[in-house]
Amino acid sequence: MAEEAKKVKIDVKKLVALVKENPIPFAVLAVSVIYLVVAMIVSSLKLEIPWVTAGAFVVLEGVLAALLNKIPVWIHGLFFIGMIVAGIAFHEVVFMVLMAFVYVACVALLYAWTRDYK
Repeated sequence: MAEEAKKVKIDVKKLVALVKENPIPFAVLAVSVIYLVVAMIVSSLKLEIPWVTAGAFVVLEGVLAALLNKIPVWIHGLFFIGMIVAGIAFHEVVFMVLMAFVYVACVALLYAWTRDYK
């Protein structure tokens, strides 16, 4: 016998109230997700980077930003510069600049999400 899937009910009123209470983190989340998707599409279609590679880089940039969430801002700047230098070294400058800005988007998202706005 197959188990029935549990139905998940989303209370839209509570979700809307949460977004109205804290609009900045949700705005940063929306902008970050849009940029991540656009970066993957540009990487795949224009730069001819395979989808799996572009997706892996996006995930790795997000993980790196999450692991380094509590370090000073200047160290994030060093990582940003290091990614661009790696792009120059491996002749993929445009792709690494896109991925460096993915890292910036993830850091901004984590900063906005963990900050207390009250």
